[in-house]
Amino acid sequence: MAATKVPPLTTAEASEYARRHVVTIRRALESRELHGEQRVPGGPWSIREECVDAYLAGAICEHKQNVVPITRARSARTA
Repeated sequence: MAATKVPPLTTAEASEYARRHVVTIRRALESRELHGEQRVPGGPWSIREECVDAYLAGAICEHKQNVVPITRARSARTA
């Protein structure tokens, strides 16, 4: 029997699921306390339920352990 795939949550759905304000969820995503994904910077978030569960438990979700944040190279400014 195949496992059913649960679709990712939006910030509003994660907010309702976690019983936290949507701004709290967005701040947790931006500070990387809560693991979520964006296809493009500034785009909508996709959040797995297990990531929300880990966030609520104060743990690091298994998906976040292998994630290396992408940083932009700073351009050299000339005066």
